[in-house]
Amino acid sequence: MMIMRRSVDYTELLGQLRGKKVAIWTCDTCARLCNGIGGKASATALMERLVSDGIEVTGVLSTSASCIMSKVSSKYDPEVIDGCDIILALTCDVGSMCAEIAFDKDSLNPIETLGPGYLDDNMMPILGDGRVVMMGCDPFI
Repeated sequence: MMIMRRSVDYTELLGQLRGKKVAIWTCDTCARLCNGIGGKASATALMERLVSDGIEVTGVLSTSASCIMSKVSSKYDPEVIDGCDIILALTCDVGSMCAEIAFDKDSLNPIETLGPGYLDDNMMPILGDGRVVMMGCDPFI
C-alpha cells in the first residue's frame, strides 16, 4: 500500500479553498487504511466541516482504487464534477492525477505520498525502509 500524510493543516487547506466550489475525491483503499486520511467516511466528515466554514462543496466521490483509471472514470457524476472549480483529492499523488485526467479539472492534493509501506500490528504506518511515520497521518477532521 502507499503510505501518505497530510501536507497542510486544516487552516491552510481552508485558505486554499476559499471562494472555490469544491468536489472531494477520495480512495477507499490506501488513503482510508492510512489512519483514515482519506476514504468516504473521512471525506464526508471533511465536507461537513468545510461547509460549516463557508466552503461550497458540490459532493464527495470515491472509489476502491483511485490509481486505476477505469475505476476513476466510472465514478464521474456530472452534478458533482461539472459544478466544481477544483477537485480536493484525498488520495496518493497517482489518484489525484487520475482524477484530473478523468474529470478534466484541476485538483488540490493536500496529501504527501511518502511511498510504499505497510501497517504494523498496531496500525502504525511503516515505510518500506522501516521508518515509522508519526506526524500528519490523521484526517483533517
